[in-house]
Amino acid sequence: MTEIAISGPLAGVRVIDLSIMAAGPWTAALLGMLGAEVIKVEPPAGDSVRWHLPQQNGIGTNFVAMNVNKKDITLDLKTPQGLADAMDLASTCDVLVQNFRAGVMDRLKFGYDDLKERNPRLVYCAICGFGETGPLSKEGCGDAVMQAFSGFASANGAHGDMVEAFRFTGLLDLTTASVAASSILAALVDRDRTGQGQKVEVSMLEAALEIQSTRIGELLGAGQVAHPMQSESAAFAPDRAFETMDREIFVTAHSDAEWRGFCEAVQCPDLDSDARFATNRERVKNRRVLYELLEPVFRERPAIWWLRVFKRNVVPAGIAHNFETFRFHEQIVSNEMITRLQTRAWGEVTVAGLPWKFSGTPGSVTETPQPGEHTQQVMDELRKIVGTTKSAVSA
Repeated sequence: MTEIAISGPLAGVRVIDLSIMAAGPWTAALLGMLGAEVIKVEPPAGDSVRWHLPQQNGIGTNFVAMNVNKKDITLDLKTPQGLADAMDLASTCDVLVQNFRAGVMDRLKFGYDDLKERNPRLVYCAICGFGETGPLSKEGCGDAVMQAFSGFASANGAHGDMVEAFRFTGLLDLTTASVAASSILAALVDRDRTGQGQKVEVSMLEAALEIQSTRIGELLGAGQVAHPMQSESAAFAPDRAFETMDREIFVTAHSDAEWRGFCEAVQCPDLDSDARFATNRERVKNRRVLYELLEPVFRERPAIWWLRVFKRNVVPAGIAHNFETFRFHEQIVSNEMITRLQTRAWGEVTVAGLPWKFSGTPGSVTETPQPGEHTQQVMDELRKIVGTTKSAVSA
């Protein structure tokens, strides 16, 4: 069993993580990377993500990535003793995270109303698919289901695509986790002011709509329905990926100065004086003509050449990387944006690094626990705490 060195701005905050799969576990992992003590509670059968493909040395890589910075205990909430132990544990915690369907935890007698009297300072975060009210409140949900339901998939893909295009599995799960983590932090700030915890409800649907706020604004404000545009932007032109001699490069010109620099870079000064492209509004209107002129120009040179010439002309541009190349990029390495963890059970694994930096309270990434690794330690400590509390009450 490893001892977890806890550091970060949330040091001293205790979290009970009852979640499974992705959105809930990543929420708790983010809190752990901020320095909270996170205790993951798994049922005897374990969190099924442990065995999802792909695997490394017998463990699902997604499980390793989403459960860093945690302790792990095994409890069966469907038994009286397991439920009692979980209730005692929750009474010692600042935050609870769960992502079961609406009503499941209430049926287990582990909902917010069941816990708030024992622990009025508890911030209880309930994550679900569609929200806790409405006709779909008790429906199960996965990432792909929500990408389709929320309209997200309909706006992805190439021009003219009539089928849904999905981003990588887990995109909306991880987005939901980011929304949940920020909501929990806000509730903790409020608790410092009022002394009272509260229930925080987060749904994948609300998170999916939140990251599509610009699409919703385009619809409500301009009557423009989002449709597949490949890498293009609806608001600006040029603003897309171009195929070069060897690979793609993404280029954007949002301002008049960037547009003039763009014309200099592609050595097409006549574009700047062409009335069809005089303003961004005109360029968006005539984007098809503009891109037909530019595409053969880009194919004449390699991407690195274009990157340098756009930099000289102060035009934002970036080479399209894949994960295998960008994880070795000096910018990624020097900022520790990816972490290589040495684990006892699975050897070296690669996970995301800390997505923030604090000058006074730096955090760290610690290895994913093994099933039930900390059960004895946590339960022994818990019984001492509960016993002390009961003795104080009796006295």
